[in-house]
Amino acid sequence: MESTSKYSEFTSPIRNGGKASFDVHVYFDGRNEHEVKFMKNTRQAIIEKFPELIVYDVHDRAIGPHPLPMFGVDLFSPAQFGAFIPWLAINHGPLSVLIHPNTGNSRLDHSQNAIWIGDKLDLKLDTLDRAKEMDEVARRLQDVVGKVTDGVEETRRL
Repeated sequence: MESTSKYSEFTSPIRNGGKASFDVHVYFDGRNEHEVKFMKNTRQAIIEKFPELIVYDVHDRAIGPHPLPMFGVDLFSPAQFGAFIPWLAINHGPLSVLIHPNTGNSRLDHSQNAIWIGDKLDLKLDTLDRAKEMDEVARRLQDVVGKVTDGVEETRRL
């Protein structure tokens, strides 16, 4: 059987190369001792069984659109996705898991394009809209600073 790029690259518009193609968010109830212990054991198992994956520190409170404490994992290739996600589907226990692509549209990625393992949680998607607005403000500010800097340099040359 002939191999195609479908097995080595994600379909467009999912990001390929350099930055994570998929984010995985593993949620737990920080008030439930059993879930906290299960989360710690699951996170450690991921680190040991999948050393090539980036596993982030635990957020012990809700942040951004995420309604519960969680930790994240980055996936960069279809091979990583194919090995890790089935393992997580079998081993997630009481934890809820959000898997989403990175296409450049955070709202769609966290909603319409999302895959859930376990219980689906209600995300605070409005925080993604505010983050997008702040990114646009930052981009415009960088443009202004760049133009001011260029003007100063031009004045110095005169």
